[in-house]
Amino acid sequence: LSVILAMSSKPQRTMTRIYQLNMAKMTLKRPATALLCLIVALLDVQDVASFAPPALPPAVSSRTNNNHHHHSKVANPSTSTRTTLHATIPSWTYYSLAHVIGGTTGTPIVISGTKKGGWFDRIPKPKINPPNFVFGPVWTLLYSLMGVSVSRIIKASSPQSSFVLKLWYGHYALNLIWAPIFFGLKRFRLGFMISSLLVLTLGGILPLYHAIDPIAAYLQIPYLLWLSFATVLNYQFCVLNPANGIGVNEAMRQADLIKKEEESGGGEYTDDMFQSDLKELQRAAAEYAGF
Repeated sequence: LSVILAMSSKPQRTMTRIYQLNMAKMTLKRPATALLCLIVALLDVQDVASFAPPALPPAVSSRTNNNHHHHSKVANPSTSTRTTLHATIPSWTYYSLAHVIGGTTGTPIVISGTKKGGWFDRIPKPKINPPNFVFGPVWTLLYSLMGVSVSRIIKASSPQSSFVLKLWYGHYALNLIWAPIFFGLKRFRLGFMISSLLVLTLGGILPLYHAIDPIAAYLQIPYLLWLSFATVLNYQFCVLNPANGIGVNEAMRQADLIKKEEESGGGEYTDDMFQSDLKELQRAAAEYAGF
């Protein structure tokens, strides 16, 4: 009925007739009433083929087209939204991500060395040694800040940027070497030398950073503080785990002992282990005595 009224040339008169017929529904059956209403409505329906919306004046049509063009641009903001979101991604994000990913190259070695029951659990540790779970978040944050500083140095486009970045990449490579040396080879003294060199090189890089972009230098202050702490910690590991005359420290000895226990299958201290340790002690004592 709504469709018929919409197509009718005189909807008010059509509705009046339908209402008059509908009043007779007390005497007519419902199907008959509906049929009469339909016939009356069809008498006032204009030709369907000629049905079209009335033409608008030129001014109205122009305004309507302009509005339609405006709404079409607003209705599909996906392209502009995507562009805006892409533009809001900071450029330093990629550099930070690259530094963090690079920093994880030594993670498998660290996990293997610090696993429960491993050699790291058996050696004496400094009192200032933090819990193992602290190192992951701290280094992730520091590597992220490294990326931010590098991004700012690159963006500054200073004549000195290229030289400073070369120094930084060398420092960064030295940083990545430390974990395999300390946890992989268990060479604490060599690790201490690398850590000390990291502090010295960073101390030389920060003034160069500051000359190009002060914020880039300030962002590396947490790294300098942590690196200084890690160097002191590394030194205390060297003191508590000194190497004997043949360069074997406690970490190496414990790692070798664990390997022998695994080979024996039962974790027992076998005669072969005892003979090996005895020979090592004799060799160390002879070297200490000057023989």
